[in-house]
Amino acid sequence: MIQVQSGTKIVMADDKALRLEAGAYALLPDYRPLTMENIPKAPQKYQTLALPVPRQLFEDAYIAMGSIAVPSRPLPASASNLPEEAAALFDYCCQPGNLTRLPGAIAKARLMELITWFALCGAVLGQCESPRLEDRLRQMIESDTAFDWTLRHAARAFNMSEATLRRKLAAENTGFSEILSDTRMNRALALVQTTTLPMAQVALEVGYDSPSQFSARFKERFGVNPRHVRNGSEHFERIGVEVEHSGADALP
Repeated sequence: MIQVQSGTKIVMADDKALRLEAGAYALLPDYRPLTMENIPKAPQKYQTLALPVPRQLFEDAYIAMGSIAVPSRPLPASASNLPEEAAALFDYCCQPGNLTRLPGAIAKARLMELITWFALCGAVLGQCESPRLEDRLRQMIESDTAFDWTLRHAARAFNMSEATLRRKLAAENTGFSEILSDTRMNRALALVQTTTLPMAQVALEVGYDSPSQFSARFKERFGVNPRHVRNGSEHFERIGVEVEHSGADALP
């Protein structure tokens, strides 16, 4: 879920463009290649606030709604005329620490309420398409980023040899080590921004026994020290695994 705070965002999928002006809310699908253009409007910079939400919560919310029509394909969708109370809920969920301070069941209920508001305003997450091998591997690693994942573990999970897995990932222009590192760093970013866990614990949660090694890898990935991200003393840009240089997509 995103809100464009300043400037314009253009999202392309299947040669169709979704144009989002400042103040607009939208839903971007998971495991779907998207082309994005961020356009600043002088004198302000481009900025978008993004709230990542697990797919399962969307599916649970749609089941609870009963009559919702779920698109057969996952495409970007805007949430038109989002009510003030829904916008306030989005802001609340994006504030670091707000959801993590709540009991798990309450936090889930808040997010499902927000999903319901988006759906009522026309932004419904489409059915998940069969993900690429890379996406399946990311999902597996995301299930336990602290685990000491190896190529052998992954190959066994997918019932193929290590050589076959390596070859199939190469065909998708990626590799096991690259996917493992990127998945862990994305998880680390979420933990740094949405929890108050000590950095040493964050490091352990994403598979690093050494906080200094974790900090170095985080800075290499995002260009900023994790403590600076938590303190809000530096800004960085991120969307998916690509860095966009025309503004900031803040991931709470």
